[in-house]
Amino acid sequence: MKAPKIVVLSTGSELTSGRSQDTNSSWIANELFGLGFTVSKFLVLPDDPIALQEEISKLANESAKDQPVLLVMTGGLGPTEDDYTLEVACKLNGVTPVESTVAKQRLEAFYRLRGRNFQEAMQTALRQVSVPEGSVILNNTVGIAPGFIIALGENAKLCCMPGVPGEMTEMFRDELAPWIAKTFSAQELHSGFRFIWWMSESLFQKEFISKEETVTSGKVVWGVAAKRGYIRVSFQSSDRNLVESLLQKIDQVYGAKSTPDVFEELPKILLEKKLTVGTAESCTGGLMAKTLTDRAGSSAYFYGSVVSYDNSVKAGVLGVKQETLDAFGAVSRETALEMAEGALKRLNTDLTVSITGIAGPGGGTPQKKVGLVYFGVARKNGTTEVHEHYFPFPRASFREYAAFTGIYLLYNLLKEKP
Repeated sequence: MKAPKIVVLSTGSELTSGRSQDTNSSWIANELFGLGFTVSKFLVLPDDPIALQEEISKLANESAKDQPVLLVMTGGLGPTEDDYTLEVACKLNGVTPVESTVAKQRLEAFYRLRGRNFQEAMQTALRQVSVPEGSVILNNTVGIAPGFIIALGENAKLCCMPGVPGEMTEMFRDELAPWIAKTFSAQELHSGFRFIWWMSESLFQKEFISKEETVTSGKVVWGVAAKRGYIRVSFQSSDRNLVESLLQKIDQVYGAKSTPDVFEELPKILLEKKLTVGTAESCTGGLMAKTLTDRAGSSAYFYGSVVSYDNSVKAGVLGVKQETLDAFGAVSRETALEMAEGALKRLNTDLTVSITGIAGPGGGTPQKKVGLVYFGVARKNGTTEVHEHYFPFPRASFREYAAFTGIYLLYNLLKEKP
């Protein structure tokens, strides 16, 4: 079957009321993108069976032989009274619910292992192990509720998965993605991306995208996501050469500010070269160290961090000279340099990054405004680089900008001076 029109639906009144954020839709779209499929649109719907039935029916009726429709839906498969997905799917398909044997066995094992009153608990939980009669079952290897796939006419399919992200992601990768790849013909698409540091979406569109004929003519589809300290620009086309040409041009235009995913590439470089790293952080409070250690296996290259929030720690632990602090202040090039070099000695690593700045909202002066930050990047038996940046953002955003920039600076040092 040819590539379908894909709509991703997320259900839950907690989403439509703004109490929770829909992260499932963007994750699913990204996975489908990697499989060669593009999403037509996202919809967020409340826990309302009438609204669900009307919207799904409307979307299914848009299908045709030359334009199949695939609806990928998350949420509403739990045991409570406001979980309507199964009920609506059965009504749309004209069938009754039946129990999934595999899911029921998992449910029984779940309660037995936890020593709960088995019979009493089963009465309220059994609802979540049912699927529409005749559906394709998507097994849940993380939780209890199975997902399922039903036909809504000859050219429309509805795929339902749990809304819990941990359950949904495993089910999508292990069960739904193989089914989609086998059922539909994906376009042969080529894609690529770049991080562009300290760049806004609007400025990038004005000075780069608006001048590229392959993008403005629709030969290449592009997308951009704003992150803390950088934007992630992606391109997709059936012509690999067009994508590669745009990536090369970005590298030429933006130079060192254009990078691959530094959060993926930096660990590879450190492991390949058998280098160790540590941090000396003030205004970021250890956030750079936290970001580096979010990755499994980081103990192979990350040794530790000195969170020198107070000047007494900068002086007493890192060895920053008191005269440096008195003459130049905690937020200065000189202090950043001594923090980085002191951390090299204390942590006994090959590389260190220091960060000292004014996160705000208070603490700024006419000479040193809130948002000013200095980075020291030190290397054993090498010179220490100091970089100045200005991130005039709210406190939480400032800290992320600074932590991520520290990782970029470390990556850039190793890329330029291996």
